[in-house]
Amino acid sequence: MRKILLSLFLLAALTIQAAGEDTDFVNVNFGTYYSEAMEAIRAKYGEPSLVEDNAVVYLDKDISGYTFSKIIFGFEKGTSGSYLNQARFFITKPTRHEAVANRDSLANQLMQNFGVTYDYEENGNKFYKGGVSPTGIGFLFTLSTARREGQWMTELRYGAFHRLR
Repeated sequence: MRKILLSLFLLAALTIQAAGEDTDFVNVNFGTYYSEAMEAIRAKYGEPSLVEDNAVVYLDKDISGYTFSKIIFGFEKGTSGSYLNQARFFITKPTRHEAVANRDSLANQLMQNFGVTYDYEENGNKFYKGGVSPTGIGFLFTLSTARREGQWMTELRYGAFHRLR
C-alpha cells in the first residue's frame, strides 16, 4: 500500500511539474523538434537577432518585468533531427547588488510554479535550482549571478538536456 501511495504521490508531483513547465520564460517543452520549437519561440519572442547552426539568439527582450540582454535557445542534433535542449536567459547589470536583486526576484517568481531550493557556490555566491528536468533526474533550471566581461550577469539556465531524442 505504501508503494502505491508513494507512486501516486510521485506521479502527481511530476504531472504538476510538467503542467508548470510552460512558464513566462520557456514556452515550449525541451525535446521538441526544431521546426515546432521555433514556431512557438517565434510566436512569443518574434524574429531572432541571430540564428546559428545550433542556437537561436534574442537580444534585449522584456519578459515578465525583466529586461534580458541576451536569450539563447540551444538545439542538439538527434537521430531524427535537431531538438530544443537548453535555454539561457541573461540580465546584465553594472553592480553585483543589482544582479543579486534580479536573481532573488526571479527566484521568487519561479517559486510560484516550481519547487525551488538554494545552495552556495565555493566563493559564497548563492544560487537557486528548481523544477524537475525532462529526464526526471536533476533540476530543470539553475539561477545564479557571476561577473563576466566587466559586468554582473544574472543567468537563468535551463539544461542542457542531452539525448532527449
